[in-house]
Amino acid sequence: MDTINKLLEISNRLEHLEKSAEWIAKETVHSDNGISQTGTLICVLTDQVREQVYSLVKALEKKVEYSSYH
Repeated sequence: MDTINKLLEISNRLEHLEKSAEWIAKETVHSDNGISQTGTLICVLTDQVREQVYSLVKALEKKVEYSSYH
């Protein structure tokens, strides 16, 4: 499996996790506040992981560009 496909798979799994956590948060907001807050936390953490992966990929792309010019 090449790198782009791996990144797409990670992105898809993060999106699925985020959507599931949003659903949990919405469905439990009136019945179990702790579970609802946990769903919201999972959404936030998913977004942070997505941003870190994006930053890592951008940094690697810059290194590849730099090394190809020198």
